[in-house]
Amino acid sequence: MTIDDTVAPLGDVETTAPAWSTATIPVRLIEIGVAGALAAVLMVLLWLGVRPDLASTPSQPFFWLKAFYTGGLAWAALSAATALARPKGTMLPALAVSSALVAAMLIAAAIQATRLEPALLAKLFRPVGIWSCLFNIVSLAAPMLVFATWGLSRIDLERPAAMGLAAGLFCGGVAATVYGLHCPHSTFVFVGLWYTAGIAVCGAIGAGALKLLWLRSVFAAPE
Repeated sequence: MTIDDTVAPLGDVETTAPAWSTATIPVRLIEIGVAGALAAVLMVLLWLGVRPDLASTPSQPFFWLKAFYTGGLAWAALSAATALARPKGTMLPALAVSSALVAAMLIAAAIQATRLEPALLAKLFRPVGIWSCLFNIVSLAAPMLVFATWGLSRIDLERPAAMGLAAGLFCGGVAATVYGLHCPHSTFVFVGLWYTAGIAVCGAIGAGALKLLWLRSVFAAPE
């Protein structure tokens, strides 16, 4: 299936394009992102609970900075998926943007770490807090990962692992943005390390799942 497979003639009858094709990947991922964000909000409201200071948090710059960071990573991943859908498309520009965002956040985290009290810094590295952050971000992204992987597996992709990585990072970025409604941590150290790690785990899941499905289809194909 190629990007030109939008209308397939059959005699005097035309059949519309399939819902999933290389041409519709960006639209489908945006739809999944919007629906997944709404589902993640419901999961926060009904399961995790909103942070107790949510009413006053929007007045704090770091609340929006955190959302800009995770949302920026999601946008970069969506741009990468869009580029990979094109013939000979490259994800390098999107990778450069996401790398710059991560680098800026980690530099800020390193500077902040030198100024934090040892007790507070140690609290940010407690295993229970780290695993809770990773688990929650992946859980919020799970519905998006399932639908995105299922849809992309229906396309004959040239680079399934790279596409799965981009889609997974997109889902993780959306989920991490919504997770800010629950997570009270407001430090560059925590967000730079553990939010980024949670998004990366989603990317790895997407890459592995789509690659496995691609291999399964290859081996299951008739000779």
